[in-house]
Parts: sequence; C-alpha cells; structure tokens
Amino acid sequence: MTETAVTVDSALTPVMRDAEAGQRALEEIQELLHRFEVESDLVSREQVAGDESRKALVEQLVLKQQTAVLLPKVQGLHVADIAYVLEGLPRHQRELIWPLVPDGLRGEVMLELAEPVREPLIESMTREALLRMAQALDPDDLAALADELPFDVVERVRQGLSVEEREQLRAAMSYPENSVGARMDFDMITIRDDVTLEVVLRYLRRFDELPDHTDQVFVVDRKEGLLGSLPIGQLLVNEPETAVADVMRRDLVSLKPLDEAIDAAQAFQRYDLVSAPVIDESGRLIGRLTVSEAVDVIQEESDSDVLAQAGLREEEDLFASVWDSARNRWLWLALNLCTAFFGALRCLRTARYHHA
Repeated sequence: MTETAVTVDSALTPVMRDAEAGQRALEEIQELLHRFEVESDLVSREQVAGDESRKALVEQLVLKQQTAVLLPKVQGLHVADIAYVLEGLPRHQRELIWPLVPDGLRGEVMLELAEPVREPLIESMTREALLRMAQALDPDDLAALADELPFDVVERVRQGLSVEEREQLRAAMSYPENSVGARMDFDMITIRDDVTLEVVLRYLRRFDELPDHTDQVFVVDRKEGLLGSLPIGQLLVNEPETAVADVMRRDLVSLKPLDEAIDAAQAFQRYDLVSAPVIDESGRLIGRLTVSEAVDVIQEESDSDVLAQAGLREEEDLFASVWDSARNRWLWLALNLCTAFFGALRCLRTARYHHA
C-alpha cells in the first residue's frame, strides 16, 4: 500500500502552550541577566584610554546587544508568564525587563501582578506610557488598577469613554475590594425570550469573537431584568425555529454585587460554573462573574494563607530589603522569639529539676 503524505497548513495548526514555559523563561532570563551584569561590570571597570565618551559608547552598544537578546525571550511569552517572570526577579532586574513588554500587553500584565510588584513599575512609567496602558483596558479592568494610577490619568481615560463605559467604570469602582461587584465583568451577551434560536445565531455571528468564557447568553426582559440563560450547547442541538423561551434555563445560580468574592468562588467550585450572572436588588442584570476571576480569588486566598504562615503580608514584596521585611513582620517575629525563649526556659527548668 502506498502511503500518502498529508500536508498540514501551519496557519491552521493549534498553538500548544507549555505549562512550564513561565518557569523555564524565568530561569533563562535570570541566567542572561547574571551574565549581563558580569559583562556590564567589566565594561564599567575598563578604562578606554581615559576617553569617557568612548566608554559611554561601549556601554550603550553592550546595552543594545543585551536588549536584542532579551526582547524575543520576553515578547514571546504569554501575559501570565511575563507576570510570573517579573515576580520572580528582584526590583532592579524587573526595571530592565518591564520596558521590553509590548505596550498593548502592559495593562494585562499589570492585572496579573501582585500589588507590591505593580506599584514600583507604575512609579517608573511616564504619564504618557500610563495613559496608553490605561486606554487599552476595559472599564472593569481599569477599575481594578484605578486606585494605583495617578488621578489625572484615570480621569483622562474616563473622559474618552462612552456614557455606558463611564457608568460601568463608576459602578466597578464603587464596590468593596473583595466583593463580587469589584470582580465582575461587563462584557456579556443578552437576548430576549421571544425570539427563535435562528435569530440568536444570526446575532452571534455579527461578533468578531465572543467574550471569554461565554458558555451561555443571558435572557432578559425589556428592563434588563434577568429571566434565565440560554446555554450555547442548546443552540447546536435544537431546531432553529425553536423559541428561546422553550429551551432557556430558569434555575440559575445568580450573584449579588456585594456578595463576598471568596463565597462566589466557592460556588463556582461547587456547581462547576463557567460564568454566573450578577444582579442588583431589583433583579436587573448588571454584569457577570467568570471562572477565571473565581480561580484568581481562590489562588489569592491560598497565597494569603501561605504568606500569613510565614509572617508575611500579602502586600509585601518577597524581594524587599531585610529591614522592610523585619518591619512588616515584627509582630510575628516577636511572637516566635517569645515562644522560643519560654520553650528554652522550660527545658532549662526541667533539666535542673531532673539534675536535682
């Protein structure tokens, strides 16, 4: 039998992401930065016939070569992996890597970073760079960073938003930090219950792409009151002429904006949710919570517990100076010192008793 060679179009080949890509990138970048520091140290020590201008030129050339090596390493990474690399580097090395992150990704990377890592990077950016970064964010993402950005930057971005987007930004910023409202997403699709599945399909095809984690579209009345949802799967297994009202789900797990985010995240675990509607007191649909946010909440809670066991605070940079760490951990350190002291004292008394 003759074997037939099959040619696969590389443009159609799916890109498979490696779960260990972030760790490998961190190790490679750490090794490169160490090598670069040695090279830079040698250049700074070298006296080029006493010519300072020539020495400065050599340093610039070395910096350009180093940037050329690092650039593809950084720009080929996923947003989450860039954040992982930055959090794994000390502050002075983060400041070398951050300018290599593409402008269009900086906002997304910022959202992935822990607060103590974000703050110095924001301080290092110019107003123009901050404005470009903020303008690329959706209102709900902008709200997550608003407290850390200069007021004039947030205000300039707000003025460029539509009326609907301004209201979304205002709403997101009005909720407590650890609430569902502060985490909810405004990018969702709504339909009416008096249309057919064919109409819904035609409507969905008008989108270039569906919002992330769209496993269902929400069914609302003319006042945006939530009536139920239509799972995407129902569009595929039912006849196009079927009415939405006949196949929609009415037994939804819905959330309130003032619900605790960790409680909502646990509900996602319990009921295997991908998305859940967020409604106000009158039952009006105002947003949704997605599984990606639920995972983030659970991860942050877990990280916070681990840090607390080590006497660290969530807002503390693991690469902070010894004095900063000691100042933040003084109570925990004092408690452990006292415990050790009284333990040693008890052992000493026991030993004396047995000796007597």
